[in-house]
Amino acid sequence: MKSYNTIGIIYNSLSGAASKLSKKIIDNFSNDKTFWIANEIDILSQKDKINQSELIIAVGGDGTILRVAHLVADHNIPILGINMGRVGFMSEIEESEALNTLPWYFEGNARVEKRYMLEAMYLKTKEVFAISLNDIAVARGNLIRIVELATYIDGVHLATYRCDGIVVSTATGSTGYNLALGGPVLDPLSKDFILKPIASHMSQFGGVVLSGSSRIKIEIISEQQINFSSDGFIDKQLKKADQIEIYQSKKYISFLRKKESSEFWGDITRKLGIRKGI
Repeated sequence: MKSYNTIGIIYNSLSGAASKLSKKIIDNFSNDKTFWIANEIDILSQKDKINQSELIIAVGGDGTILRVAHLVADHNIPILGINMGRVGFMSEIEESEALNTLPWYFEGNARVEKRYMLEAMYLKTKEVFAISLNDIAVARGNLIRIVELATYIDGVHLATYRCDGIVVSTATGSTGYNLALGGPVLDPLSKDFILKPIASHMSQFGGVVLSGSSRIKIEIISEQQINFSSDGFIDKQLKKADQIEIYQSKKYISFLRKKESSEFWGDITRKLGIRKGI
């Protein structure tokens, strides 16, 4: 059983409550633990702290956790999420229970849950555009105009969508943009991922669930500029004839969990407000 003694705290800079709770954690547990603290902006100039840590606590909503995930992806350091937001699909602990429950996690009692990531490559230069824990979107920019995107799965043409864009989601991200588009929710431990068009013209072919070994190629057919976004905060621009390939990354994110993985299904329906009376 591994205990955690050197701990980093990264909190949402826009939340006064997150900053306050982060400082309370240090005040309560610094007698026998070593802490450092930073918000999600300041940590970008202090990345050397990451590799000195055994555990990172993310204090905020899912957006904060996503930013922390990108920081720790190269270091295999587990994340413990404290939810200060609304839904908090990736969080483990609610704000109100944090101070009482943290010792149990610090003592090494939690299981470590592995979540798989995606990677996007710009094929012209073979440059890795981005990694993603949640989803990658390729979509129209400022012009309110349908775009044309050709999609290929393992070299086989799937469809040329006339749509607002395409979202490719991990199992973790299947509860986000994909779910809002009417896509299925995947088991969070799954290596599978989802390709889902956004507002496709004439209800064209509505998307697919792909195995973890699959590779998606998206080619820009439209003349207009196209936006590329990973996890909602890494943004790039694409143009006609550009191609990107999306596939499962070798990187993954580890989360500390108390409940068994099967409890995910009850938690998600409760958080969505569709599980009543239990």
